[in-house]
Amino acid sequence: MLDANTLYLLLIMLAFICIAIVLVHYHKSTDEIQRKKSEVSNYSYQLQRKIDAVENEIVDLRLKIDELDTEIGEYRG
Repeated sequence: MLDANTLYLLLIMLAFICIAIVLVHYHKSTDEIQRKKSEVSNYSYQLQRKIDAVENEIVDLRLKIDELDTEIGEYRG
């Protein structure tokens, strides 16, 4: 059987390996989270640009509607 010092050395090595695995997993997860945050931020920015374009188009259409209403009012009156 193994003596106590060898057993303790093996346990310490196993603990270091477990800590290394946890640290590598944490680092990989952090990178993946940052990548996903960047993707979401980019997608959100693109959606906001599209929303702004649609809102501007709505304003333009409302102005055209008002002009047409005025023109129709002139023909009636």
